[in-house]
Amino acid sequence: MGLGVLEDNKLAHVPGTVLLDDEAAHSEERLVGLKHGTGKDSHIVLSPQPSDDPNDPLNWPLWKKDMIIAILCLGAMLNAGTNGPFLNASYFVIAEQVGKPLSVVVLVSGYNLLAAGCSGPIVCALSRKYGKRPVFLASTIFDIIGTAIGEAKISYNYLLAARIVQGFSTSAFESLMIASIGDMYFVHQRGTRVAFQNFIQNSASSLASIICGQVFASLGWLWLFHMFQIFLVVQFVLMFLFCPETSYLRDVRYETDLAVNEKLDELAKIEERHREVEVGMEPANIPPKKTFVQGLAVYTGIYTQDNIFKYLLGPFLTLLNPAACYAIITSGLLNAWYVGSAIIIAGIFSGPPWNFGPAQIGYIGAGPFIGGMIGSIFVGWFSDPIIKYMGKRNQGVYEPEFRLVFMSGATVFMGLGMFLFGYTMAIGANAILCAFLQGVMMVGVLIGIFATLAYGLDAFRSQSSEIFIMNMLFKNFMFYGLSNFANPWVASNGPEQIMFVFGGTSIFLGLLAIPVYIYGKRLRSWWSRHDLFVRLKMETKGPGLELA
Repeated sequence: MGLGVLEDNKLAHVPGTVLLDDEAAHSEERLVGLKHGTGKDSHIVLSPQPSDDPNDPLNWPLWKKDMIIAILCLGAMLNAGTNGPFLNASYFVIAEQVGKPLSVVVLVSGYNLLAAGCSGPIVCALSRKYGKRPVFLASTIFDIIGTAIGEAKISYNYLLAARIVQGFSTSAFESLMIASIGDMYFVHQRGTRVAFQNFIQNSASSLASIICGQVFASLGWLWLFHMFQIFLVVQFVLMFLFCPETSYLRDVRYETDLAVNEKLDELAKIEERHREVEVGMEPANIPPKKTFVQGLAVYTGIYTQDNIFKYLLGPFLTLLNPAACYAIITSGLLNAWYVGSAIIIAGIFSGPPWNFGPAQIGYIGAGPFIGGMIGSIFVGWFSDPIIKYMGKRNQGVYEPEFRLVFMSGATVFMGLGMFLFGYTMAIGANAILCAFLQGVMMVGVLIGIFATLAYGLDAFRSQSSEIFIMNMLFKNFMFYGLSNFANPWVASNGPEQIMFVFGGTSIFLGLLAIPVYIYGKRLRSWWSRHDLFVRLKMETKGPGLELA
């Protein structure tokens, strides 16, 4: 038993489990041929192992990887983090301007979320077939077109059309972002990047409510769309110039975190012989490094020969994987509950005893923004050091379930924040206190989402696109449902009941992490032995070649 994770007795090596620390495993001499980290991470065995191809994303310099993630995070902030809550602080005033009930205007953003959810399987299939770069670029183009419709005229019909078209931009940035981190980073580097992406995509939406509320109150509806368009175009240009394709078909021998038969000794010997042969001679069969212009290509080839329609089924297959299903449902519901709390704010705080306008309602978003920032800084700072420490304690072996230890803190903050946030709104407490408690809730939500997303990525990296597409699909349909019934629910029963339901389910999901942590390795083994992606031949992987 590795730190509480039960061992599997069916497979010699379970995919997802990796030898991370060869010093702790006392295998330095045996694995000297494998590629290791540098500096303070020199004892870390890189997983997956990078190939010798300079175009392998694992071989890109760290500054280039981080630049790509930063630009994609800007895209996630705009196309997902801002797109969803774009009008949260302004619903009440918009309803008055277009002469529609509040519930009808809120549903406009519901259709936006519905479009995001429906496009998910298509995004997944296209990214599997043609790579992620063209999908990211096309997604931002959809947002640019939708925003152009919204800035054309003050009209309910124009607003409805704009929000639906904008919705098609969300899916890629909500799901393929995490998969892109898996494409470029090693296991011991992913936690910080997942935490950063998680903060930008989720907590930044709170900041968006503040800014959008101010712009709407000061300049009006059309200028809100005008200013959003400027940022979208800038992000599209940056992404086109500096974000090359991250999908890469690597020799399966190097995919040490996916292997059923690990064979590290064999790989180490082959790599050692490979280096000895290359001493004093030019490397053979290694393609030249792509130029900057070549990296601008939108179409970089086909990554699978299978029919694209087969991959439309992929996201739904992940629900049959118990461990992946837990990650999907938990991260999706936690995200949905935060969005649900944001949806009801405009209706609650625009009435007595507060009687706030759009700008004041937007300021309430400062609470969850700061809370999300604190939660993200915590997991970003401590996540990778903690898994290195746990790996060292576990004789150098890393288990993806180690990511779930963060659910303990998440459960406490979510429970306190959601229950008290609902109670303080029900009694008409000071708005600053309400915002503070929503921030406490957001600390737990961000930590919980991070833990489950990082677990899904490390445990099932080869299917991460499908897992996070399904996560996006699930939560956006939840968002759509909440946009339909959250405000009527509050109108009928007050804010206390809905927040208590959110809090109770969040605590349950947090406690459910305990059996998943204990039995997770066995669940991964079961899925590896019954993997429907393998049986349906839906894997995208490189050839299994003997190295020179």
